Amino acid sequence: MTASLLTVRAKKDQRLCWRIALVFFASLMMVKASSNVLASDQQGDATLLIVPSFERPPVFRYLPSSKRTLLAPAFVAKSGKITFVDEKAFQTSEQWDRFVKAARERQALQLATIDPQMIRDNHGVIQMAVIVSENPTTASCIMQPGFLQHFSDIFGSELLIAIPTRNKICIFPKLANHLPLIRDAIRDDYLISPMPASTEIFELSRNGLRAVGSLNPDDE
Repeated sequence: MTASLLTVRAKKDQRLCWRIALVFFASLMMVKASSNVLASDQQGDATLLIVPSFERPPVFRYLPSSKRTLLAPAFVAKSGKITFVDEKAFQTSEQWDRFVKAARERQALQLATIDPQMIRDNHGVIQMAVIVSENPTTASCIMQPGFLQHFSDIFGSELLIAIPTRNKICIFPKLANHLPLIRDAIRDDYLISPMPASTEIFELSRNGLRAVGSLNPDDE
């Protein structure tokens, strides 16, 4: 009888130990998750960054029809420091969806606050718009659904866009534009910038964004 009682107690103690272990493990996972969130917050804001293909970030995809321009998830700190996100950060589709949602919300806010400079010819006609900012996520605004609408009243429903650096966007009408006249100057921006983005020229229309040309004459 004593042996039987000891056995029952042992089973109860074992169940209790397992419960304690599970609670402890769950607590550790919560602390770890909180630490990961804190680490992300400390690294900066989530963004989808436009970068040249030679940078080869851990996770990326090419922009539509592009051969040289990538879109990569990253954190951008207030100091300007960029930390590209490793593929290990996206173990599930939900994690990726949350990251993209956060990035788009921030870029939509940035798009709403941009102040483009309008460049006019001798007749006062606007020939191009230039967006310049200290923010390295500026070029990524072209991925926002509202970007076309922002400039369609000025240039029409089809735009040509150059993004030589991460903080500069040049916008032209697709037809009758002065892009060939200043293509070399835009390419120089790419070459001398500490944060280059692309030497490609993109078309933006209701059909979406796609690469259609290059700032490098040798590429055509």
